This record gives sequence, C-alpha cells and structure tokens, in this order.
Amino acid sequence: MLKLPLRIYKIRGNSLSPAYQDGDFVLCARLHHPVIGQVIVFDLPGFGRLIKRIERIEAGGSLVVRGDDIDSVDSRTFGPIDPATVRGRVVWHIARNR
Repeated sequence: MLKLPLRIYKIRGNSLSPAYQDGDFVLCARLHHPVIGQVIVFDLPGFGRLIKRIERIEAGGSLVVRGDDIDSVDSRTFGPIDPATVRGRVVWHIARNR
C-alpha cells in the first residue's frame, strides 16, 4: 500500500480566523522540526482534531499552541501538547470561495 506524505483536512470552526476560515482546506506534510509560528493539525483526546499555531516549544519538546481567535480553545485550556499527536504542518491553504 502506498503511503502518501501529504494529507488534506477541512477546517471546521474559526480558531484561526480570519486567516483560516470554516470550510477552507489545508494540505499538511509531516512535522519533522517544529518551528514557532507554524500552523499544525493535531488530535487531542476530548477535543478532537484541531488546527492551531505553535506559540512556544517547551524544554521537553512539548508544544504550546494557540488559536488566532480570542475565544479559541488552545493551550490556555488544555496545556502543552505532545508532538506525537501532530498529524502534520500546513504547507498549503486552500480558501473556500468568498
């Protein structure tokens, strides 16, 4: 079976609005080396699949993530995330027709 290095996800919600809006799509590649400011897609038990921006990388490698929307549920709510939960980093943003 062929394993592709890229995945596409549909954005649901306004966590990174106005840059990324509900209904947009993102193309993601594997995250090798996290960089502050990168937008990532990750899975978090109890919260589902989320898209956030890396705000800080902690000493142990945990990632502090944040949404652009003031009401975003992010590391302020659930704390730093384990990099193993990351499904990919956004390499292409496909905006829905506006």
